[in-house]
Amino acid sequence: MILICSGLAIWHFFGCGHIMLKMYIKTAWRSLVSNRLFSALNVFGLAAGMAVALIIGLWINDQLSYDQWLPGYEQAYQVKFNYSDNGAVRTRSEVCLPLAAALKNEVPGIAWAAPCSEVGSTILTVGQKNLTLRILWAGADFLNILRFPLVEGNADQALQDPNSIVLTQSTAKALFGNTDPIGKTVVIFQYNELKVTAVIKDIPQNSTLQFDFIGAIDPHPRNGGDDWLTSTWHVFLELQPNVTYEQIEARAKMLVKAHAPGIYRTSHEEVIMQPLKDRHLWTDYENGVATGGLISYVRLFGIIGMIVLVIACINFMNLSTARSEKRAREVGVRKVMGSSRVNLIVQFLAESILLTSLAFVLSLQLVQLVLPAFNSLAGTTITMPYSSGTFWLIMSGYLLVTGLLAGSKPAFYLSAFRPAKVLKGKVQIGKAARRSRQALVVLQFTCSIGLIIATIVIYQQIDYARSRPTGYNPNRLIQSLKGDRPYSALKQAVLATGLVTSM
Repeated sequence: MILICSGLAIWHFFGCGHIMLKMYIKTAWRSLVSNRLFSALNVFGLAAGMAVALIIGLWINDQLSYDQWLPGYEQAYQVKFNYSDNGAVRTRSEVCLPLAAALKNEVPGIAWAAPCSEVGSTILTVGQKNLTLRILWAGADFLNILRFPLVEGNADQALQDPNSIVLTQSTAKALFGNTDPIGKTVVIFQYNELKVTAVIKDIPQNSTLQFDFIGAIDPHPRNGGDDWLTSTWHVFLELQPNVTYEQIEARAKMLVKAHAPGIYRTSHEEVIMQPLKDRHLWTDYENGVATGGLISYVRLFGIIGMIVLVIACINFMNLSTARSEKRAREVGVRKVMGSSRVNLIVQFLAESILLTSLAFVLSLQLVQLVLPAFNSLAGTTITMPYSSGTFWLIMSGYLLVTGLLAGSKPAFYLSAFRPAKVLKGKVQIGKAARRSRQALVVLQFTCSIGLIIATIVIYQQIDYARSRPTGYNPNRLIQSLKGDRPYSALKQAVLATGLVTSM
């Protein structure tokens, strides 16, 4: 009923003439200015709630956007493998190297398939420069599946040669400065020479794969190209346009069994595939099915954001209805002068939306101030998307819904006063109104206490995990990836300096 009346009030608000609209805004502004303390309390309380909800919304959007900036991500999948372990079905992300070629060649509907390694660290050398960088080994079709934007080079040819390497922009600049790196040589593992065949843009933060360069895989049998027993590789694939996973599922899931029938005998061993869009959020598997992961935290924080916003709206309602006696005469006079209840509802909703607009502007400033600290805490690079039309469209809806939610109860409650009674000073709060206010207060405090308790518990757990004794001081450790003499001699020389306690 409230939603229907709010809709009618909105239609009346925007359907009224220019003069009426101007009058509503002017009257609402005068009411807010004449009650500065009340307005300030409402604005700051609502702004705090809106800021918290907005930060959580930005974080959720960031988590949901992982890998979805890649062209064609809808048809991209990561291959996984279900296997039997003491009667239970387990799922692993690592599969055997030849599975990629078998999927591409033997399963109709698969356009590309490529293996890749876990991201590791190694040293790249160019002249006198030695840089420790993150490396990803990948197959020839890798850039056709995960289409990282190319600055130079060709995706079809970049990883065809086993002695080729693809650099990110920042890596290319660090190694070669402003000169063109294409065709130049870098040294890996101190002796292997690789030729730069392409340069891609730096990997954004919302990518599940983070690396500095890609080295080409040589799928020759001597490198495990026909080893169906060793599972140490990740495999990605892309389906052809208009092909669904269900169409290839039956053929693909039995592929490992077909090539290694003597190893996998139970019904649980099968190839499965996870959509690339789910790779970041759905990491937990039970009985061969994705059941959770980071998605649980996304849902949890989404609920927390809504609770905080509801608390702020309840606070707004209670403050507004607490001033009912002061505004009762105003309502009575307006009704005597001919104002209908709809006019009064529109007036009070206009005040609510005006207050919410001020709170929204303040919440944007609060979010801007808090974002650097939040990014440092959460390990993100979230920014306010001021240039996005979609952002402002969503924020307009966010502002309108919040304003109507916060102002609905005061608008309907105050507009129901009878002029004959209020002008005689006989304003009495009925049992229903009193109980509804008490219920809102109880709900507000229940949510607040629950959030406070949860925050204390989570803080204590995190503090324990950070401060528990580890047996060493991580700030005093050094790892060496390169030595020019045998380890025993190097150790004696290092200890002899007196600067190192153990090695």
